[in-house]
Amino acid sequence: MFNRKSMALAGTTVLTLSLLAGCGSNNNNGGSASPSSGSSSGASPSASSQASESAKPKDKVEISFWTTYTDQDAGPITKLVDQFNKTNDHITVKMLGNQDPTKQLTAISGGAAPDILLTYWNNIGPWADAGAVLDLSDYISKSGFDVGTVIPAAMERMKINDKYYAMPFTMSMASSLMYNKKDFADAGLTKPPETLEELFDYAKQLTKKDANGNITQIGFIPDFPWIDNVFWPVIFGGSWIDANGKVTPNAEPNVKSIAYQRSFYEEFGQSQIDKFKSGMGKRGTPQDPLLTGQLAMFIGWEYHFMPERGEDGPIGVAPFPYPADHPELKGSGMVSPRAVFIPQKAKHQDEAWEFMQYLMQADTQVQYSLDAHVIPTITSALDDERLKVEENKTMWEFYERAKSANLNGFPNSAYINEYLQALTEETEKAIKGTLSPQEAMDNVAKKIQPLADGK
Repeated sequence: MFNRKSMALAGTTVLTLSLLAGCGSNNNNGGSASPSSGSSSGASPSASSQASESAKPKDKVEISFWTTYTDQDAGPITKLVDQFNKTNDHITVKMLGNQDPTKQLTAISGGAAPDILLTYWNNIGPWADAGAVLDLSDYISKSGFDVGTVIPAAMERMKINDKYYAMPFTMSMASSLMYNKKDFADAGLTKPPETLEELFDYAKQLTKKDANGNITQIGFIPDFPWIDNVFWPVIFGGSWIDANGKVTPNAEPNVKSIAYQRSFYEEFGQSQIDKFKSGMGKRGTPQDPLLTGQLAMFIGWEYHFMPERGEDGPIGVAPFPYPADHPELKGSGMVSPRAVFIPQKAKHQDEAWEFMQYLMQADTQVQYSLDAHVIPTITSALDDERLKVEENKTMWEFYERAKSANLNGFPNSAYINEYLQALTEETEKAIKGTLSPQEAMDNVAKKIQPLADGK
């Protein structure tokens, strides 16, 4: 029987799955034909009839593919699906976009599950634990798909209890520091900081105040635009669970990462930073604080400031700094993939797996990266010459950083959303100074260890 466990979605939605056993098997009749109308009931068709029937092409199987992409963003994935449909002689993919996690969960837990879906990676753990996601182990083994061809940090996010339940179709990555070139020039800074210690020193040099002591320009805000409870521990070499199943939010690197963030508030003042934040321009607009220079440095992802980060643009990009006493952590960064998976109740699992393999081919990954300006997850694609076209130049350094062995991410599990929520709540307390970093992370361990013990 499938598990009957409550499943927490990212955010506040909590739904409960009740799944029936045996609904996920692939119902394939193998294309066998009925005896001809001239045969008596139950009689075998003649040899010539069998040969004639076997020579007939099989009908195409239509599979349903659901994605989270909006109509505005669906162009590149639609192009891939159209290409697959034109070149595949036995499968037709019908795609449906705008399917958020709530819609997806309702479908895969009900009686009309799509055959394959694309979703946010952190849904895979809870949904797989509840029995709604197909374990891909047999398909991987029988097809010879080499998981070693995938960027390790991306593939690891697809694993729950040492089994793979999904494939990382694309990968976003936070491993860069973006900065306002004019702010740097005005401060006499000729190159980006290399270490975290230099980052803190630069932040002081890049912060300005008026005659009344109000901040008018700030060098760096560690929790802008949000508290990042995964990125910072990764930068410090932290972890969240050990080989024995013990959660480790209170490990020394994790605690140090929060203390480092807190140091900016101690330097510039909690109330002053909060006041300054309230007056900053809106992100993603011409008034974005990094574009206007209100904010000098920013934790950058590959999709940030694409038009503005060219050689002559106002935004510079550099590898994110590392701790000076741990140079082996150079190149660290956090990955966040989008996952494709097959539901347990999918009617056409074999065909869904074939389409999934198409999505994970190097040629497919290169094409999608060019069209959607994303990072491919197949390592060989990162060096593909087709990506080196001039109009794609602002992505080149991100392809290089995606090769780093120091990329990491949060471990997937049945209790991932509860763990992340606890980290956010307690990290905020520590950054605001109402708890010490150690106390905050000890609280997380107390909250989450019982959940880990129950899995």
